[in-house]
Formats: sequence, C-alpha cells, structure tokens
Amino acid sequence: MIISVIIFIISVLLFISAVRNDQRILISIKICIAYALLTTGWYNIQYNPHLILWLCNITAILGLILSFKFDQKLFEIFFYFAWTGDLLTLLIWPNPVCPPLETYPLSWAGFYLKHTAPLALTILFISQGHRLNSNAAWIALKTMLAYAGFIAIYNLIFDQNLLDLRYPSIDIMKLFGPWPIYVLVNVLLALLWYYIIHAITKRLKIIKIS
Repeated sequence: MIISVIIFIISVLLFISAVRNDQRILISIKICIAYALLTTGWYNIQYNPHLILWLCNITAILGLILSFKFDQKLFEIFFYFAWTGDLLTLLIWPNPVCPPLETYPLSWAGFYLKHTAPLALTILFISQGHRLNSNAAWIALKTMLAYAGFIAIYNLIFDQNLLDLRYPSIDIMKLFGPWPIYVLVNVLLALLWYYIIHAITKRLKIIKIS
C-alpha cells in the first residue's frame, strides 16, 4: 500500500513538473523509465520473456531514446503510442501482465512508472515548444499497424498472445465477441482513438500550422 502511494505521488510530481517545463524533471523521467525497463524486464524474463516485445516496453524505449536526443518523427510515433497504449493501460485494471504488487512490489512500481513517465515526457516536450506535424497521426498509425502485423506473425511462430491478438485476456475485450470479431472491434476503436487524439491536439494547437 505504501509503495503504491509513493509511486502515485512520484507520477503526479512528474506531470506537474512537465507542465511547468521544469528542466530538472528530465533526469527524473530518465531514471524512472530506466528503472521501469530494468525491473519489469527482470520480471518478464522470469515470467514470460516474450512480454519484452509488448507495446509499453517499445514505447518506454522510444521515450528513453528521445530523452537523450530529440527526433521529430520518433517523437510523433512516441506521442501516439504513449497516449494510446500507456494511457489505456492505466485506465483498464486489473491488467494480466502487471507484476503482482504483493509478491513483486519493485516490478509493480516499474510497471506503473513505465506508463506514467512516458506520458509525462510527452507533456514536457510540448511544454518545451515541440509540436506534431499535421500527418503525425497517419505516420503513427502506419507504424502501429506494422508493429501489430509483426506481433501477429510472432504470436503464431512462438505460440504467444501479445497484444491479445489470438484471444482476449481482459474482461472488456470478451464483451466484443469471439475471435476475430473482438480483434476487428479493437482495430476500429484504435482508429477512433487516434482520430480523437488528433482532434484534441489540433484543438490545443499542438499540431504545427503549415
């Protein structure tokens, strides 16, 4: 219980400092992402090494790279990945791939920070003046579809269920129907969510004006 409160407070402080464009917070975000990758990676290796290819790990790695050297195209992909996978993961609990708090508290903390720290990093970049190109949503969507296609093949080869492409692992997906109907519903929801993000970023003037 104490560790969950501490991690929540840390995450809130990351967001507040990012909004205020406090440059000192960048090192804290780097540390949080690195800690998250190490602790959850250690847990994944013990539990299921294939989970290292899960989207949140890819997003965290992109964030860590960007925290050292900014790249516009990578930022746009990272932005949409974070505000899709990371945000939705935080909203949907319990999560079957989350380390148990009772037995793996450090990895649980890493899992939580792996989703909050990248989101805070996107806010920091925006606070610094970085903006998305008008085609950022399309570029990120194509990258996401390519990643999903790779994972679909990977699942077949290694008998895995990454991204829940073979069967649903959370209750809300089970409501969408059997395979492949629930997969199609997820794809449609992803398209809708990308459009919503695009609309919000446009309204907030986070998209560059050409």
